[in-house]
Parts: sequence; structure tokens; C-alpha cells
Amino acid sequence: MRFIPTNRTSVRLQCSLASAGALMLAATASPAQGMRGTATVTRPPITQRPAPVIVLRTATAPAAALGLTACVPSGRGTDYRVGTGQPYTSLDAVPWESLRAGDTVRVFHRDTPYRSKFLIAGQGTADAPIRVCGVRGPNGERPVIDGSGATTRAALGPLYSNTLVYSHVHQDRSVIVLKSLATEAWTAYPRHIQIDGLKITRGHPDYRYRTAAGVERPYAPFGACIWIDRGQHITIADNEITDCQMGVFSKSTDDGDFAVTRNLRIAGNRFAGHGIVGDWHEHSTYLQSVGTVVEFNDYGPLRSGSPGNAIKDRSVGTVIRYNRIEEGAHAIDLVEAEDFPGTALALPAYRTTHVYGNQIVKTGDTGSVIHYGGDHFGSAPGAGWGEPLFRKGTLHFWNNTLLLKGTQAWVFQISTTQETVEAWNNAIHFAPTVVQRNLRMNQEVAAPWVGGGVLNLGVNWISTGWQDSDPWHTVGGSVSGTQWLVTGTSLPFDAASMQPVSGSALTDRAAAQPAVVYAHPLAYQLDALRRPVARRVNGTASDLGAVER
Repeated sequence: MRFIPTNRTSVRLQCSLASAGALMLAATASPAQGMRGTATVTRPPITQRPAPVIVLRTATAPAAALGLTACVPSGRGTDYRVGTGQPYTSLDAVPWESLRAGDTVRVFHRDTPYRSKFLIAGQGTADAPIRVCGVRGPNGERPVIDGSGATTRAALGPLYSNTLVYSHVHQDRSVIVLKSLATEAWTAYPRHIQIDGLKITRGHPDYRYRTAAGVERPYAPFGACIWIDRGQHITIADNEITDCQMGVFSKSTDDGDFAVTRNLRIAGNRFAGHGIVGDWHEHSTYLQSVGTVVEFNDYGPLRSGSPGNAIKDRSVGTVIRYNRIEEGAHAIDLVEAEDFPGTALALPAYRTTHVYGNQIVKTGDTGSVIHYGGDHFGSAPGAGWGEPLFRKGTLHFWNNTLLLKGTQAWVFQISTTQETVEAWNNAIHFAPTVVQRNLRMNQEVAAPWVGGGVLNLGVNWISTGWQDSDPWHTVGGSVSGTQWLVTGTSLPFDAASMQPVSGSALTDRAAAQPAVVYAHPLAYQLDALRRPVARRVNGTASDLGAVER
């Protein structure tokens, strides 16, 4: 077992961590209870536009790792069965506005997509959540909810908002939205909601839908397949989410605890084809929450021409682990809590972020792999925006595997010297085409702040020819621990599976995990099909990188 270098003592010990507990659902089957109407809404079809070709893997993540049970009634509420030959033949017929604790909406696979969009406002409980889940087809096919040509349940129109203008704003943003009903108190919010086992697609300005009033409208540029306007204890798991402005967006504000999205878990989903061409504001996921866990997901490339990020996060207590991430301007962008700084700054967990066990494949020319700190700069001390709101804490970055392509690449962009990255047990390979192999990228910030950050290195494998930064830009801050770097020329892992190759310098080289992250054991890795499997040490010590040989 290797040792941790002494620079590890700079790690902050405040470790209020996001809960990673799965939302376990009762699996006891019960007959359908109290069906609340089966009326359908029929409208003329909207002319369809062809969707871009998006290739996604279809392997199913093991339910145990995701904390999922079968899509069956909870036994604690009403069982709404939707599909061919079921009591509800359309999603528009489901009384979304009336869902209560323990209710289950089971969407059965059929050959044609469901073209409906809806709102979830219900208030589940820890032992009786509200669940919307997909019942797969004979070959494992997920039911498809297609936003192109979708209709909105007529009864939901005045419940999105009590004004037509804002009702359209909320409807334009999403295929599925989690928010309170316009008829509820301002402090109401959805809670204990799970959405799993579905394919959700085509909520993008390229496509149009019909409002609850039957008016045809395009989707707004800033929106998401699943928009979480507010909510607590929300799980989005085991879905394919494609071809929207963004896959999942969560919102938090400083209006009160009711307006803060809390305990959000994004697990085992497949994201691909999101973004707006030429606009860097939209990302595969864009999360602003307290207690955010992003795990076991497969992030494919964004829409061609979209400069957004794979993961953009403005959360508190963020944990990003065991994901496969491909491309994005930044693979992971960890910046300030722009819309709820009062809440975030009061929580110690805002200063601690954990990123581990991820597989990252990225073309370096589009931007740094990891950005940590903030992205609004030019402020002054004491201001209510910009640098005073930056994370000003520690990013713990360990046992990740990075495969970097293109002609130049930067691993870390650390906003200021008040931000620190502790990096150990990673494997970082620059393809032979990468001429400029940089650890750090500068960020220009206003005085008195200094860009560049503090990078403390433990044992990591990195391709030979690495440098602190490119020769054309001065980077402030500091780098320590370079003496611990293990270097090599050939690719030490399989490019597809990320598993160390035979005789790899990654094998048995990992340093012991420091006490500050013992709450985060390296328990899983992704297999060749990008499914989570238990990670076990095979040898005298763990291997460097995201996958054990």
C-alpha cells in the first residue's frame, strides 16, 4: 500500500457530504386502486421533423447499484397503468395534478411513442414516494415519451401558472416539469419523486408541441427534457434522455428552503445530443441543488455545434462518481451558486466537492477537462456576484481515468488561489496528437484575486511531455507534488473499457485513501458495457484510475 504525500495535510476537514442513499421503493404488488378517470385528449398531429441520429448504448445498469426495484405498484397508493390495453391509453389521461404519496404511474412499452408532456407536483414521503416508471418491452425496450408533437393535458394549463404568459413559459421549457401547482401556496414544492426506466426525447426548439389550450408552439431555447423548478428528494434514474436543450435542469433560489432543490440524485441515465448550436448556456445536465449526487451515468457527446458542457454544476455538497463522460467544452464545470448564493455560502458543504471513479474522454481543444471555482468574474470584494461567490474550497479528484485527444489539452482550470484541487490516483493519457499537454489553464479574474488556483498532486500516472501550462499564458497559483507523478509514453489502459492493460504501470500503484474521503469508499467501477459493478482490489494495492484490472 502506497503512502499519501505530505501535501495532503492541506485538505480541508469540513466534510458535510451529499447523501448518496438510493430512493428505495416498496416492491409489494397490489391491485389497482381508485382509478380517477380515463378520459383521453385527442388533437390533430403536428408535422414531425426528423430527429438527428443519436447512438446510445442500451445495456441496463444493475438495479442493485441504482437502488431500483421493479416497476410495480408500491402498495401504498393508486396504480396508474398507461399503455395499449391498459386503463389509461394516453399519458394525457393521467390526473398528474392529483398524484399523492405512494402513487405509481406505470408507462408500458408500445411500438409508437407517447406524445405527451406533463407536470409533477405531488408530495410523496420517504416510505411512500411518487414514482413514474417504465415497463419495458419484450426485448428490453424502454417506453418512449416524445416531445415532438406532444400534447399537454388540458387540465394542467392553468396549473402551470395562473397567467397565460407564464403558463406558456413553463410549458415551453420541458417535456416533464417538477413544480408546484399554481393553485398551491407559494411555499409548496414536490418531494420524494422518482422517474425511472423511460426514454425521454425531443424537447428542443427544432420541435413543436401543443399547449394545454391546443396552441402549437416551439420549445424554448433554454429548457430541458426534465426541468426541476423546485423539489426535494428527487431521483432521476435509468432513463435514456436525448435531443433536448438539456437533459436535466434543476433550479434553486434564495426565496426560502421551499425554493431550494435538495437531495437530487441523477443515476444510471444515458444522455446524448443535447445543447443549442452556437450557445454555451445549455449543457447535458445543469444542476443547482443542495446535496447533488451524479453517478453511473453515460454522457455521450452534445449536439453537433453545441459548445455546452457535459456536466455543469452550481450545487452544494456535490458528488460526481462512476460516470462515463464524453466531450463537452468542459467535461465537468463546477462553479458558483449563482441563483442561491445566500443558501450556499451558509453551508460548509459548499466548500467541498468530490469527483472520483469517472471515465472521461475529451478533445482538449474545446476547453479544460475540469473547471472549478466560478464563471462570473470582474467583480469586487463584498459584491453580490462574481468572485465573492466562488467555491473557495477543495475539489477532491481521485481515481479518474482521462483520455485526452486533439492538439492541445488542459486538465484543470482552477479559478483563483482560494480554490484548491487535491488530485491523486488518477490516470491521465494525452493522445500522440496532443502537442501541448497542460496540467493547468489560467482564468482571468479581477484583483485582488489571482487566477490559476492551487493544485496538490499525489501519486498519478500522466503521459510524458506534460507541462504546467502552455508557453503563451502565465498561470498564477501553484502546483506541488509533481515528484509523485508516474510517467510513461504508451497508453496504459484499454481505450474502450479504460481497464489497465497487462503489465500496465497503473497496476497496484494507488496511494492509500486519506481520512478526509473515507466517507466515499471506491466501491464501484463501470464495466465494458458501462454498467456499474463492484470494484475489488486485485493485487497488493488498488490500481490507478477508474477501473481495477
